[in-house]
Amino acid sequence: MESKVSFENAAELEVPNPPPSNQVVGININRFVGNPLSSPVRITQDVIFTRSILSRGDPYHPGDTGAVLEYHDDLSLGTIIGYRRTPLVQLSEGQFWYVESGRGRLESSEFYWDLHEGVGVLVAPNARYRIINTADDPIQMLMLTWTPEGVTARADILVRDVNSLSLAEGEHWNYFGVSLFGPEDGLHPNEQFAVVYMPPMTIAEPHAHTPHFAEVWVKLPPHDSYLMLGSEVREMPPNTAFLAPPNSQTVHSVINLMKHATQAWLYIGHSVSRQAPHPERLSVDPKPLK
Repeated sequence: MESKVSFENAAELEVPNPPPSNQVVGININRFVGNPLSSPVRITQDVIFTRSILSRGDPYHPGDTGAVLEYHDDLSLGTIIGYRRTPLVQLSEGQFWYVESGRGRLESSEFYWDLHEGVGVLVAPNARYRIINTADDPIQMLMLTWTPEGVTARADILVRDVNSLSLAEGEHWNYFGVSLFGPEDGLHPNEQFAVVYMPPMTIAEPHAHTPHFAEVWVKLPPHDSYLMLGSEVREMPPNTAFLAPPNSQTVHSVINLMKHATQAWLYIGHSVSRQAPHPERLSVDPKPLK
């Protein structure tokens, strides 16, 4: 039986409107993307080569490239070359690190933890610590800093290994995340840090965020990928990061076009509502200093 299409009826169907182009919105997406190789090198804690990726700024008005972080002060890539160590320091800001490569040790005044790829560290304000590279190869890690507001920050150091934690069910089509830290660990009630995996040949559901919903995505090594912000695509080599523009219009997504490799991103999220409770997660137990 031959079927006929009624274009009059088809026109009456409710079809979702596509998101507006970047030209219509009037947004320069390059302002929301950062890469450490575009920043000068500075030395922090005596031995860490530090290059900023994104920094504190106003994401709602024109400004410097990368200065778009509403809730955090700085996101940087830090490198400690072989056998160097920081002094025992005590900083007033909150810190989150994610170790990408290398091996070493984190020491407090009484305890130590081994550092290697996949280890996440939450350092409380005014906690005393030093970092030691115990090998030839450099330690490379992502470093986030902020001034805690509206929350009672934890008073110690908390360490987790992403390889020891469970994957969550997929969201936005193909995000499969491992939650590292959340409000129960001393973060803001709306905040979560996670590692998100995408299997080969997948794309995340493009979607936009409302004002004050801050979501940062950082590409983890070793593979390159692609990001989409609104109607434009950019290459996303390791340690490239972007803030999803919080304007309710510019959709964002990341893409894994590799056929045989799962890829990973670091997720730094501060939503407009409280995070749901997380199941108890395994932490890395500290070892006493001898």
